[in-house]
Amino acid sequence: MSSLRVVAYGFPASQGSKKAFKRGRKIVLVEMDEKLPAWRAAVEGAARAAAGLNWTTIDGPVSIAGEIRLPKPKTTKYADAPAGTPDLDKLQRAVGDALTKSKVIKDDARIVHWNIRKVWADNLSGLDITITQEQP
Repeated sequence: MSSLRVVAYGFPASQGSKKAFKRGRKIVLVEMDEKLPAWRAAVEGAARAAAGLNWTTIDGPVSIAGEIRLPKPKTTKYADAPAGTPDLDKLQRAVGDALTKSKVIKDDARIVHWNIRKVWADNLSGLDITITQEQP
């Protein structure tokens, strides 16, 4: 069973909410969160660095456990936990796509179990996750 710990720093961004624009006769969909490209790049880079050059892409079921650390705003009605936006499932989508692009996993469809928490960052925002290959 393979496992890999990935620690990435940056501003976690959600993936899934889109804005529609009309360009000529075409409708173009664009992600709402402008921080998404930088966040996915940070996760992808951290995953590649953690995996190293000899990593074999996992092409089987995996579970992902850990936490996504969000910067705490100066004022919030949820002081103990980030119970507001961004949605956890949309944060997970961005992570799954970044892990696929990094070639740590073959496809984010291979993720069969998530155990991820949103927490306020003590210092630096980002994520700390462990990817574990499941037994077939």
